[in-house]
Amino acid sequence: MGLDHSLSFDKFPRVDLGIWPTPVQKLDRLGEQLKRRDIYIKRDDLTGLGQGGNKTRSLEFLLGDAIKNGADTVLTAGGLQSNLCSLTAAACCKLGLDCLLVHNDDKPDKLEGNMFLNSVFGAKSVFLGKVDEQRRTGEMDRLAGQMRREGRNAYVVHNGASTSLGALGYANAAFELYSQIKAKGLNIKHVGIVGAMGGTASGFVLGTALLGYPFHVHVISVEYPGPVLSQILSELIAGASKIVKAVQGIEPRVAPGTVMTVYDEYLGKGYGIPTARSRRSLFELAQTEGILLEDVYTGKSFGGFLDLIQKGIIPRGEGACYIHTGGLGSLFTQDILPLPGS
Repeated sequence: MGLDHSLSFDKFPRVDLGIWPTPVQKLDRLGEQLKRRDIYIKRDDLTGLGQGGNKTRSLEFLLGDAIKNGADTVLTAGGLQSNLCSLTAAACCKLGLDCLLVHNDDKPDKLEGNMFLNSVFGAKSVFLGKVDEQRRTGEMDRLAGQMRREGRNAYVVHNGASTSLGALGYANAAFELYSQIKAKGLNIKHVGIVGAMGGTASGFVLGTALLGYPFHVHVISVEYPGPVLSQILSELIAGASKIVKAVQGIEPRVAPGTVMTVYDEYLGKGYGIPTARSRRSLFELAQTEGILLEDVYTGKSFGGFLDLIQKGIIPRGEGACYIHTGGLGSLFTQDILPLPGS
């Protein structure tokens, strides 16, 4: 179906943080190994903000909302190597906002990876010790409330930017990829994308449904069991759909659930724990294409993407594109050694 030009993401509160569109590249040498000539990668690790990565797209809409509401300070939370924290710090520099990062970990002895980048960007950090996410969120909200009482206008980015508003970033990315496919005459019928807290995948699925299902979206979980992730995606898609309808009166042209398949068989022992397949894929992409993955999100989801190709679930004759969501700042704190069996 043709691109729906009636939907313009510029009609939503939004700031310009990235360099768009990100490139779509053919994986020639890796394709030779797999005996496929139709494997591509969309380089959202090259968004142009900080170390690059998927959160740039979400932050364009979330910080657009912050600016609209007169914010002078942005708070968000994550672990020491949170990609969102680092990109939020970079975005605040670009927008002239103060940035406070809340970490549920101990203060490190040495600044490495994303923590080093946070320092370079001048963000302030609060270390809560090893508390759970609920406690971390509560403390972040408490700090924001304290700032407001002191006369600051604090804006909180919740849930790793995986919110209905943040999901619009990847709804837009689906439109962007579709335009690139049409402009270059590419036969891409399948897209592989990471399924973490849901903001990236839900947005892309919604965008695909708004377009009328030009490709099938394969969501590869790296954090939750399949039924849990499916429920998270459903809720985020519903919320983002309401925002789109309220602003532009447009609804998905097909049911979002029909354009995606969720896989949890590549999760292994859980979040942040590499598998032999994920570690092998990290080395494989680096040594065939010179493209880096990392060990939590992209290594595992790219490994699953390749397995779907090799098993024929993504069939021959139907091109496939992996969305590289970045996160390379954390790579330099990870123990990247081949696992037994890799």
